Amino acid sequence: MEHLTIGIASIGRSGLLRILSSLDEIDVPADLSVEILVADDDPAGGAVRLLSDRKGKLPVRVLSVGSRNIATARNACLDHARGIWMAFVDDDEIVARDWLVRLFAAMNEFRADVVVGPVYPVYPPETPDWLQRANPLYVDWGRRGALVDTGRSGNVLFRRDDARWSALRFDAALGRSGGEDTDFFHRLHCAGAVIVVTNDARIEEEAPAARLDRDYLRRRALRSGQSYARFRLGGAGRYRPRSLAFYALALGKAAAGFSLALALRPFDRGRSFALMQKGWLNVGKLRHFAALELPTMY
Repeated sequence: MEHLTIGIASIGRSGLLRILSSLDEIDVPADLSVEILVADDDPAGGAVRLLSDRKGKLPVRVLSVGSRNIATARNACLDHARGIWMAFVDDDEIVARDWLVRLFAAMNEFRADVVVGPVYPVYPPETPDWLQRANPLYVDWGRRGALVDTGRSGNVLFRRDDARWSALRFDAALGRSGGEDTDFFHRLHCAGAVIVVTNDARIEEEAPAARLDRDYLRRRALRSGQSYARFRLGGAGRYRPRSLAFYALALGKAAAGFSLALALRPFDRGRSFALMQKGWLNVGKLRHFAALELPTMY
């Protein structure tokens, strides 16, 4: 029988109980044992207290980390995981019952080493219709079976027994700014891992009103663009032809995004805002050229 460890980095938010309850109800493929590993990243032990008297169907181990660094917390999960399979979810999510079965189906069908699934935001009822249509917190990774060169930790399954990448860990230098997961999975890709997307292993994520603030969304897009530029260009110098072409394209996309956003705003505010986000994303890539610090999210 093979073994899967599901890792969750948490600071003891109440959503941790919801994700654990949904994981207790998942369909588990035959000949697979599953355990959950919670890395308590709260120095005050918030997750430990929250789970002190919880009883569920799946076994849960809790690691006291307390670093307030999500990369360090996820590394603790990697260091204490058992078996060849690893999955990561976040503590503010809810998984569908067939989530795990569909991840493994894509893994087998496409002979992948890593499968990235979708995370659908659930917006508060009072969210304006135009903002829901803009869907600013959703990231579309592509069609089922599409090959990608990175991933994310909110919905992912991967094998950890390949010697080419089994020793790789999340970069703690990115654990407070963000981008640590796209950096990690890009390094797995560079080490030879085949990463594919599936669009049917569904996870939903609560979208607090604070994350719909315009300034938050702007900083989120800037950070995403800057993180993308960081791993896409790697160690290439800023003034090398490849880098200059990347930045020139980003500049053109930013200008086009902002221009179209302004033109469409009187007619379609949702589409306008989505284009504005793309403009900010490309400005984030240019921030990498300027060697600026990643925008803080808190």
